[in-house]
Amino acid sequence: SFDFGGRRYENATFADDFPFICIMPQGWDGSQRPGWSHARLSRVRKLATDVAAAYHGDPDRTSLTGQSAGGIGAWQFAVQFPDFLSALVPVCGAILGSRRVSDDAARRLAGLPIWVYHAVDDVAMPVFLADRAVSSMNQAPQRTTPVRFTRYDHAPAPPDPQYSGMTGHASYDLAYRSAELYAWLLRQRRGEAA
Repeated sequence: SFDFGGRRYENATFADDFPFICIMPQGWDGSQRPGWSHARLSRVRKLATDVAAAYHGDPDRTSLTGQSAGGIGAWQFAVQFPDFLSALVPVCGAILGSRRVSDDAARRLAGLPIWVYHAVDDVAMPVFLADRAVSSMNQAPQRTTPVRFTRYDHAPAPPDPQYSGMTGHASYDLAYRSAELYAWLLRQRRGEAA
């Protein structure tokens, strides 16, 4: 375990005993341009479907998480394929566009369990983007279960020296060490709000 900002966090060794299949597609192409086009998101869906079939995964328990640009991609994936997932966990991500875009996404995702993580001191992805997304989601008239939102006061910078100036942007380091997150993910099933 480790301490950060006066709070004790457990290490992630508990994940060794959990029945997850983890794939980590990247939103970069050969020219190093970031982004999550419909074609890339469709490939992610096919990859997840193929891996679940090959490793006997439960297709009704397919959750998605992503951090930073991956958090943007996670939101985009869920909006494009809202019936594919059992849960969504964007970490310091954003729904790109206006409040109206967030409201449209909220209608499409009204039945999907969502847990958002973000740090107030994130200098790379301002927390107001998560605030807006969570607000839109929770205001959707069809939503029966509120979006969970872990809003850290502080998070570390990423450990890579190249990104050391991104104070608050490594909220993934806190979120992905949370045993509560993994227990919550295991309770989710596609089509069942929990």
